[in-house]
Amino acid sequence: MYKEINIPEVLNPASISSLNAQLLECENQNVRFVVLKGSSSIFCNGLDLSWVANSEEADHHHDMKHYADFLKKLQCGKFISIALVKGVVSGGGMGVVCACDHVVADESSTFSLPEGLLGLIPGMILPSLLNRLSPQLVKKMVFTGKKYSVSIAKEFGVVDEITNDQEKALTDAINSMRSCKPDAVNDIKEIVYTSNANKDELAVRGMNILNKRLQEPDIKQRLKDISDFM
Repeated sequence: MYKEINIPEVLNPASISSLNAQLLECENQNVRFVVLKGSSSIFCNGLDLSWVANSEEADHHHDMKHYADFLKKLQCGKFISIALVKGVVSGGGMGVVCACDHVVADESSTFSLPEGLLGLIPGMILPSLLNRLSPQLVKKMVFTGKKYSVSIAKEFGVVDEITNDQEKALTDAINSMRSCKPDAVNDIKEIVYTSNANKDELAVRGMNILNKRLQEPDIKQRLKDISDFM
């Protein structure tokens, strides 16, 4: 029914490589639901500062690109991604949460973008942040760098559901979305991902995708069956 991906406490070349390998395995197995889980107290703290501080490499673009690719796959894949959050979500960890299609968090969870406090910006995770946050809220979180409670995160749109019974929430979420077909999941995720594009262009792209899908035999038969039933 679903496959879990273990989210590391910090992001470095090894943990980023593990994330991509786990997601690739999910894709190869045509998994319908991907469930992302951290530890019992830390979902993900973001960038491994000790790795950056001690690295002899001056250019980390290669590793950042791998992480950005992982986040884009979360946002555009044929699977539905569900994050089960407990505890701390910070920096790059916000990228994972905001890239997911459904987010369940417990009452202990906190959310922050502390990059500005380090003179940095959440650059590579920005597409993920804009999946759930308005530009103004991204600025607010970066400017303050503060930890926001789970209730505030829900108001911001980062969290969909607050509960300490995450297994039940996971089952309910899967049951509510299981009937959506993989191609429809993929299509809507991809078009939402590019929704900052020109709206006329977006409408044309949306119509082209819809028209293409309507020509597919299995979809035509599905529509016919529903029509006959009605």
